Amino acid sequence: MKKFVVSEKCIACGNCLLETKLLQEDAEGKAVPANGGYFSDDFLAKAEEIVAACHVQALSIAEGAGADLSKLPEKLQNALAKITVPKVSREDVKMHAQDYRMTCSYPQGEYRYDYSSESRAMSAAENEFDRICYSQYKKLILEVFVQYKEDKLRKFYTFDESGFWGQINKQYTDVLQEFAGAATAGGIKLPADFKEFAVFPGGSANEKDSVLVYMLNVRLKEFEDRGCEDVMRELRDIPHTSRSDYRIDMDYDDMEVYAGTSFFGNDKYEDKYCYKDVYKACEDFMGDLKNAINYVDYDSQVFDSIDTALKDYKERVQKEIAKKVALLSKAVANSKAALLNSGVGDSKAALLK
Repeated sequence: MKKFVVSEKCIACGNCLLETKLLQEDAEGKAVPANGGYFSDDFLAKAEEIVAACHVQALSIAEGAGADLSKLPEKLQNALAKITVPKVSREDVKMHAQDYRMTCSYPQGEYRYDYSSESRAMSAAENEFDRICYSQYKKLILEVFVQYKEDKLRKFYTFDESGFWGQINKQYTDVLQEFAGAATAGGIKLPADFKEFAVFPGGSANEKDSVLVYMLNVRLKEFEDRGCEDVMRELRDIPHTSRSDYRIDMDYDDMEVYAGTSFFGNDKYEDKYCYKDVYKACEDFMGDLKNAINYVDYDSQVFDSIDTALKDYKERVQKEIAKKVALLSKAVANSKAALLNSGVGDSKAALLK
């Protein structure tokens, strides 16, 4: 059994696609083998013409997995066994809050000489700090959670080809498609769903049908409310993190301001105060908040969920591999019986021995 091979030289001219359905167009318009690109011996002459017609020599013919059809099940077993499910460690999902941004509004009212004393200016500074940052702790924590989930966790609770499970399934699907092409080219009939490999933790990508998928979604997507309170408990254990403690980062300034004229017509001046450096206090608070997030043991919680899902997934993969190999074995046996019962000559029947 032979098959088409397409090299990187392909320039997406499309000429070969008009000659055979064994080649199809990919997302970039280039030719790729369909179902492995396998073809039987009676198509060899035409295949050689198609290869010769490629003016950039991007096409070639190679010996494929189906050279001996009777060994297809064994070869399929070996090919699927070579695919490894990636390991996931605690470090892979570790929370590094400093890697993610926190944003708060810029302080208003700085450098306005509106206050009659230093203490009034500093009280106003603390109030502004509370308004734009300290009281917004939940928003700031959630901002980190969202980035962390997108960065480290999303792929584990996404059940399509872009997710962790879907990318592994795609590798198995590619192998099954290649062997399905080899079998079809050899006259072996397979069930329509033979090429599908849709294995997920819990057995389904639908959380309504799977307790395990539901657990992943709850653990990895919906821990915000509980998490915010956990962070604030940790923050309270860090010294000098009460609201007033951040006044040390803020500052004030004073200047003489014209205050009109006296009874005798003389100009009057008085000292007025402003506040400044509120954002420096915000930066320090956000740094302390990130430290508190790191102290909460999120990565262990989510790792345990992912590890449980991973073990379940591996077990289901092995069962699905056994199922696919059994289907191919049965199809090969049925094809062999059909050839013998139809009185086909020894030369073709021998291919399935």
